Amino acid sequence: MTTTMTTMKRSALVGLLLVGCGTDGNDGPEILPDLTVPDEPANGLRVITPVVEDIQPGTDNEICTWTDAIVGQQTDVRSTLAYQVEPPGHHAILYYTLDKQPAGTQRVCTDTDMASFRFLAGNGGNGVLNEAPGNLVYRIPAGAQLVVNHHYLNSSDQVLRGQTAVAVTFAEPGNYIPSGNTAFLDTSIDVPTGVSKFTTSCTVDRELKLWYFAPHMHRWGTNIKVDVTTRGETMRMFDTTWDPSFTFHPPENRRDPGQPMILSAGDKVDVECNWNNDTGRSLGFGFEMCVAFGQFVDDTSMGNWACDGGRWVDF
Repeated sequence: MTTTMTTMKRSALVGLLLVGCGTDGNDGPEILPDLTVPDEPANGLRVITPVVEDIQPGTDNEICTWTDAIVGQQTDVRSTLAYQVEPPGHHAILYYTLDKQPAGTQRVCTDTDMASFRFLAGNGGNGVLNEAPGNLVYRIPAGAQLVVNHHYLNSSDQVLRGQTAVAVTFAEPGNYIPSGNTAFLDTSIDVPTGVSKFTTSCTVDRELKLWYFAPHMHRWGTNIKVDVTTRGETMRMFDTTWDPSFTFHPPENRRDPGQPMILSAGDKVDVECNWNNDTGRSLGFGFEMCVAFGQFVDDTSMGNWACDGGRWVDF
């Protein structure tokens, strides 16, 4: 794993190293020929993960890589841009953690690992810029270490190799509001073979000022509906005939952060998913999903929250 940093105030980052993970005597990491490496931001950093070897056919692999970027003070991110080898790349998510590991640590993510992580920003699909709008930012607290969660789904019959590169651009000096993340989902899903339907419901327990809302399924999805009930009235936000391309580029509901969709305590979000699973085996969470994902104006610094099977948890 290697992390490079450019012109951001260097006092804000401590523990930044150039860790060579190359082969054949090269100083840098091995870079797979099918990986696009983004330019290094003028004000930010770039991470290239070590190669993930032996990704077996029919497997779902969530890999965690602890970078050498540890922030010495609160740091705001304006945008992230990620690339993966596709296939088998599925997504790249930046988390931060206060439970630090040696730079370059890379392993299959465990439940213990994920419990210590907090969501920062995600990228699905190569070269899709995730930029916070208006005066919003993705905020990292002082003392946190950046971790890349890179996900690989191998639906082929070949053993594959994977790799991920992420460019992170920091905010210039200014007054910003953090953007929080939320999701309405159920991680206990187990999609049976054939045609099936699943629903999950969540009662909102705090005010959420949503500026972004989108549904998420994978390739076996056929339809997803998302309903929001607020002040006794139900609005259908999405009734989407699913296309596999939506996995990376879903239909979106975006709003000006100054005029968000406000969900209040007691409001409800209902998600219904339909699948046609022709794999001959059941599909757990990861291979399939049933999610409504949102981002909100976090002007009260509540942090990231998700409703998993009706229960609110850290995200």
